Amino acid sequence: AQGPLYRRTFVGREAELHQLHAAFDNAMSGQGSLMMVVGEPGIGKTSLCEQAATYAALRGGKALIGHCYEEGSLSLPYLAFVEAMRSYVLERDPDDLKSDLGSGASEVARIVSEVRDRLQVESSEATDPEQDRYRLMQAVTSFLSNAAKVQPLVIVLEDLHDADRGTMDMLTHVARSLAGARLMIVGTYRDVEVDRSHPLSGALAELRRVSSFARVSLRGLTADEVQRMMTGISGDDVPW
Repeated sequence: AQGPLYRRTFVGREAELHQLHAAFDNAMSGQGSLMMVVGEPGIGKTSLCEQAATYAALRGGKALIGHCYEEGSLSLPYLAFVEAMRSYVLERDPDDLKSDLGSGASEVARIVSEVRDRLQVESSEATDPEQDRYRLMQAVTSFLSNAAKVQPLVIVLEDLHDADRGTMDMLTHVARSLAGARLMIVGTYRDVEVDRSHPLSGALAELRRVSSFARVSLRGLTADEVQRMMTGISGDDVPW
């Protein structure tokens, strides 16, 4: 009735957590970064991100979460960013939200319908597809940078191996503007599913050019960490 007990047990990952904590501390002082948490399915990417989000909250920051979905389920463009921004839009005071969005409100309203509802703004009309896409990405980048000036932000984008093209393009665009922003982006993906032909592979080649890019690789726990995990799960001392 209370859910899986193991979800409340977290062990190990000290070095990886330190890396994420240090990146957020730097973001608080205006040194934004892009961190990629990488590992096989079930290795603990989400749990690590949850720990990092908790640390950010304790330091006065705010975590926004967006997910990518397998092909054939949800396929809306920019979906991971839409999810992350939607939670912020719904919680923010309308006047403050209007200030955060600035002149890009009508652009962001094209993909986040809650902006239209809360601020009574109309989404911009489509003209040239490439120009529309560029204006949208500029508006989102400005919005996130402005929001992070008020409160340092962590944006977690889960399962980038399933990301749509729009999400990857948006991530690349925002990542180029992290310098001077109080913003840390954390992406997760399964490296075992990303070969040279995978769409994410080409995007990663571009993202690695960002000076603030770092990779956090997760591998299996040590025997001592497994013992600690089993003890935490069972509530009893488990022999080594």
